[in-house]
Amino acid sequence: MSHIIHLLGPHLNVRLMLKQLVIADKEAGTEKHVPVEDISALVCASPSAVFSAGALRALAESHVPVLICDEQFQPAALTLPYYRATDTDLIRAQAAWTPEFQDAAFRHIITAKVRGQGALLDGHAADALRAIAERCAAGEYRGTDQPGPGKSLARVTASRRALLHSDTPAACESRSARLYWHRFLPPLVAQLGTSERGRIPGTRLGVNGMLDYGYAILRSAVLRALACRGFIAALGLHHTSRAGTHALADDLMEPLRPFIDQALRDYITESKAPEMKGWMKAAANVLLQTVPMRGGQVRLINAIDFYVQGFATHVLKPAARPTFAIPLIGEKPCS
Repeated sequence: MSHIIHLLGPHLNVRLMLKQLVIADKEAGTEKHVPVEDISALVCASPSAVFSAGALRALAESHVPVLICDEQFQPAALTLPYYRATDTDLIRAQAAWTPEFQDAAFRHIITAKVRGQGALLDGHAADALRAIAERCAAGEYRGTDQPGPGKSLARVTASRRALLHSDTPAACESRSARLYWHRFLPPLVAQLGTSERGRIPGTRLGVNGMLDYGYAILRSAVLRALACRGFIAALGLHHTSRAGTHALADDLMEPLRPFIDQALRDYITESKAPEMKGWMKAAANVLLQTVPMRGGQVRLINAIDFYVQGFATHVLKPAARPTFAIPLIGEKPCS
């Protein structure tokens, strides 16, 4: 059984005893024992929690990501196992990725992302996103995102005109994002009562802050799976690798974002007084929901492991058209 552990109390002590994580609440005088092997992730928002070295070591050895949050319940740090190669062939193949390989793999990933976004909308917007996904997959998108009434292509800059007709994964992702957030975000902003005007990462407040927190949970799960397979997370397909980043995790988590979007919409819609502390638990529990994968139903955190495993197989034996399965909202896995 997999557990997402949340540490929210002000005076917690976490130690290891007989392969179990012992969480002691000094104020309440209680202790909770959880086998380390049953833990999928640990989220700490306790302002003064104390971890023993043995507890941190056991969590790292079991590939359990530990997400440390600040006083505003926003992710501040993430602990992962020290990098160790489990497959040197995989590392060599990753280091030798060609632009053609990166483009094909990222196209497959973005196609899945746009399909997932389309599943969360309805009507014309859903149809438009499905069309973008189909053309992105085929690599021949020519776009319907034309200038508005009274404008002509002659009055559009050369770079803008190129984007309108581009079939690159990045252009398709950008085109779909404008449509998706224009339809998806406003109802949530209205229900939460904030003044947000669009999707702006890093604001740490309102719907945007909640989305960022949820995406951090997904990112930690993807990093866990990458660490288990022996990938170098800093070497990505599309996202720029720079100091302190995990570009490959940012690439692979793209089609998983709609799972958080759907969960946040449900949380804000169904909660009488939605707030960050309540959303923290709802967001982490997204990893425990069941999704279709490998002909059956599995928890999302296990589906992510299968997804990364399939991607690893593709890295070692690349095909011109990638077929590794990606868990999706509302339909069969992309394959």
